[in-house]
Amino acid sequence: MISTHQNGGALSVLLAARAINPLSRLFQRELATLLEKLEVRRSKLTAVIIGFDAEPGATSHELEHLMALTPAQAADCMHMLEAYNALLRRLESLGIPVVATLAGEVSGHAFGLALACHHRIGLHDARFSLPQVQLGLAPAAGEIARTARLAGLKAAMPLLLEGAVLSADAVRQAGLLHTVAAGESDLPRLVAAAQDNGAVMQPWQAKNYRLPGGELDSAPLRALLQQAPARLRQRAGGPHPAAEAILCAMVEGLQVDFDNALLIESRYFCQTAINPALRKGGFFL
Repeated sequence: MISTHQNGGALSVLLAARAINPLSRLFQRELATLLEKLEVRRSKLTAVIIGFDAEPGATSHELEHLMALTPAQAADCMHMLEAYNALLRRLESLGIPVVATLAGEVSGHAFGLALACHHRIGLHDARFSLPQVQLGLAPAAGEIARTARLAGLKAAMPLLLEGAVLSADAVRQAGLLHTVAAGESDLPRLVAAAQDNGAVMQPWQAKNYRLPGGELDSAPLRALLQQAPARLRQRAGGPHPAAEAILCAMVEGLQVDFDNALLIESRYFCQTAINPALRKGGFFL
């Protein structure tokens, strides 16, 4: 599920993309073990390089993990998401550069974990998506909060509200990738440059942070938000509870600090998951 390899002062980490699941106690335990290892050794590390092993045909793994949630499970779900969000916050707070290298189909929770890294490098032919809305669910585990803060409200909408599949260049233009590698041979140079950059915090943690694409109270975004609910319904041919919940989570989350944005996002995930029409079996793994 998670393997590591020392490469000079950097520690390379390989995660099985299919196994990344905020609501899996097994994955949380493995991620916690990795973080404990990194925290103990961080004074001797120059960087952490995270890669993702995506199995062919494994891009829709949310279908296996994100089952229907009953009202009785809602509190357990919130606790699980709180625990997973705390793990990703520890990754963001290591104090050494965490660099994600991304290839193939980068989807759902694998993309969400990459967004918690300080620097993201994508191969030119990689494809990125957050498809949960197409399953009738809101993304969870910081995928809304981080995407909205990194890309800005308008640029985040295709990924979050439509589940669009975007190229590496499009994701870089949206602000979710730092660089695009022409090929695998280009990765060592770009990883070294990311290490030299030394970034150890997320952009919104900086004092001079400004939301990309304009603040929520800017005239263009006010107009966009006034039209967005009607456009969502028109595109769906009627109510679309998941897309509407995601839009609410995006807007509400940008009006509060990051930790509260995560809490808002978790609540909207649970709201969309408590839906008998989506019930397929057990939920927690």
